[in-house]
Amino acid sequence: MTALCSGGPAAPRTQWTGEFAPVLTSVPEARQTVRRVLPRLGARCEELVPLAVTELMANAVVHGGGARPLLLLVSIETDRSVHIGVTDNSARVPGRCAMPDAEVEAGRGLALLRLLGVRLSWDVDGDGRKRTHALVPPASAVRERRL
Repeated sequence: MTALCSGGPAAPRTQWTGEFAPVLTSVPEARQTVRRVLPRLGARCEELVPLAVTELMANAVVHGGGARPLLLLVSIETDRSVHIGVTDNSARVPGRCAMPDAEVEAGRGLALLRLLGVRLSWDVDGDGRKRTHALVPPASAVRERRL
């Protein structure tokens, strides 16, 4: 894993990026890394952030293919939302994020994130690599949504 932080020595750190191998062992590594990085960025690590990192990284490993490293971006937005971006090696974006049939054992992650209030989007960069974005609302907004 390679890590970079934005800003100079006096600038507040509001963004972190890292590279991870496109293998399943990178999923828990990325989750643990984000748990360590968020406090340094001035944010609390709410349960929903590691969940979103896990889902996006797992999807990138399973569906992203290729040998180039996965890129993970974590940034804190002005409203205290946490933006997570994962770049993988595929240009193919997911279809609609709906719950699969009850008998199917996989495919619920993105739909569950949306139900929990996470905004998801995708784009493809100039190198043909897909970026998946998750915007996790601040903890206060999540609590209000659950009431």
